[in-house]
Amino acid sequence: MIREDAMKKKLWTAIFFAVLTLGGSVFISKNVEDTLIKSIAIVSAIGIDSSNEGYEVTLQVINTASKPDSSGDEPGSITYRQSGKTISQAIKNISNRNSRKVFLDSAELILIGEEIAKEKGIKDITAFFLTESEISSSIKIMVTKKFPASKILKTITPIQKVSSKRINEILYNNETNIGSAVNMYPIKVMNDLLRNIKQTALPFVTLSSDDEIAFTKENISTAEPAVLLVINGMAYFKQDKLAGYLDRDESKVYNAFTNRIKKTSIETGCGSDDQGYFTISITRSKTKVEPEYQEGKPSFHVILKAKGKFLESTCKQAKIKNLESKAEAFLKSEMNSLIAKSQEENNDYLGVLKEVYLKNPFEFNEINKNWSELYPSVPITVDVDLTIEKMGDVNKIP
Repeated sequence: MIREDAMKKKLWTAIFFAVLTLGGSVFISKNVEDTLIKSIAIVSAIGIDSSNEGYEVTLQVINTASKPDSSGDEPGSITYRQSGKTISQAIKNISNRNSRKVFLDSAELILIGEEIAKEKGIKDITAFFLTESEISSSIKIMVTKKFPASKILKTITPIQKVSSKRINEILYNNETNIGSAVNMYPIKVMNDLLRNIKQTALPFVTLSSDDEIAFTKENISTAEPAVLLVINGMAYFKQDKLAGYLDRDESKVYNAFTNRIKKTSIETGCGSDDQGYFTISITRSKTKVEPEYQEGKPSFHVILKAKGKFLESTCKQAKIKNLESKAEAFLKSEMNSLIAKSQEENNDYLGVLKEVYLKNPFEFNEINKNWSELYPSVPITVDVDLTIEKMGDVNKIP
């Protein structure tokens, strides 16, 4: 009995010291973590604009005194701006004016201003972020429209107090549900630029208004904010310079062409004698581009196969096959329009030449020599095969 009591006493003593040690470790770790957070400036986004010196860099830093996902008087982030002849010099100029060490590894977004993307291009910018050891390889890259990156990053946004995080949330929602914008990363952009077999494209962000209220708390003081962040399409490049923007529908077609669509929807008319419209959700799609040759001259056959479900209709009674046919004709027209646009601009951002490179490497070298002369008039035909797989009983059309 005495022996059992002694064993229990030793056991409880061991448990006590284990709990004490664990509690002490947690307490020490928490204090170390708090001290570390207070000693660094956690960067959430990096904006790049042009300046008289060369580059203007904006760092969006998380305000650790505020909870980014909650409401309150404290701003979710603070922006710092400095210029330099190089991006690294501009960042050092920010560091020299900051009491905390700038922590770049936490950055989730690179935002390139429209002006610098058009005038200087993005190759050197992308190369810097690929070689900078403190930058995460999973960082996303975007371009702005109408506004410099610095203004986008200092916008006060609803729901999410840090604008760069809000941008990532909108981009994710668009990519997974709408299909007019998709993520891009520096390594993918540089791959496009160096291989030079497909012009690159980036998602773009803009503001719904140029009202200066966007940069004050008044923007989120009502149920309907005056200014919102808008991500609704892709910006395309020629070489490494910004060449133009695709609207929402064009961007959907572009992403379908390059097989980046996860989910999207199309709306089109019921027919010439019917003023109604119907909507189909595209749940799967696959596009193939087949190079063909006649007497050494190339042509291309684009085949889009898609499956979807019927969502809504204001059409009069019609057969499902007829609606499939109308949707196929609509998609074919949209694809032909985008192809014609790219050929008119002599800008192969659709990646037609890339298919020759992948499938006919021996033909590629010869075609590549004269591609700028060939592309504007090269024959490209389109076929679309759409199947509506699912229909609810309410939507079932006889």
